Amino acid sequence: MAILGLPEKRIRVIYPGVSEAFFRVTPEAGTTIRGKYGLDSPYLLFVSCIEPRKNVPMLIRAYQHLPECTRKDVQLVVAGPPGWETPEVYQMLRDTDRQIRYLGYVPELDLPGLFQGAVALSYPSQYEGFGLPVAQAMAAGVPVITSNRSSLPEVVGDAGILINPDSTEELTDAMRRLATDTELGRDLAARGRARAQLFRWPVCARRSLEFFHEVAGL
Repeated sequence: MAILGLPEKRIRVIYPGVSEAFFRVTPEAGTTIRGKYGLDSPYLLFVSCIEPRKNVPMLIRAYQHLPECTRKDVQLVVAGPPGWETPEVYQMLRDTDRQIRYLGYVPELDLPGLFQGAVALSYPSQYEGFGLPVAQAMAAGVPVITSNRSSLPEVVGDAGILINPDSTEELTDAMRRLATDTELGRDLAARGRARAQLFRWPVCARRSLEFFHEVAGL
């Protein structure tokens, strides 16, 4: 609107969809995936290609600032293939304590179970075109921590904790809260499931059809 001078009334926003596998994932699937990857304790999860805008070094620092008793009980699990400019990030992942696990690329079929087993998704990305992992987490009933910028607040609405992705302290505090407050986690999980209904493929298809009918004057 700002760049092209388009009036708001001419804009239609149609969100992409999340696979039904995330909406239907069961606790049993989470147990299976935890066993497959040797995740024998509760964990905070990050899922994405590893590249600078994903803010992984800050994520690691924020986790390391958690109280030792919290880190002892809750791991940080990082999953995703290598992107670009990643050597320093991989060095950090190799040099950190055993409570941080890097799984590398995780097959698509394993992702719903990996999400389901998480205490929360911690996703402090600096920029997203949409932010699919956030929508996937909400669909799976997993509380979300994410950034207060780019498209992410629009995706999350009031169903997650928004933090400044430049603030290690804010992310550490959000992770601590969800690692220790089960009531907060249940509340955000329920809100997330409700919010995720916006991101189902039938909704996307219906709104797309309505748009083309409108454009065609049908």
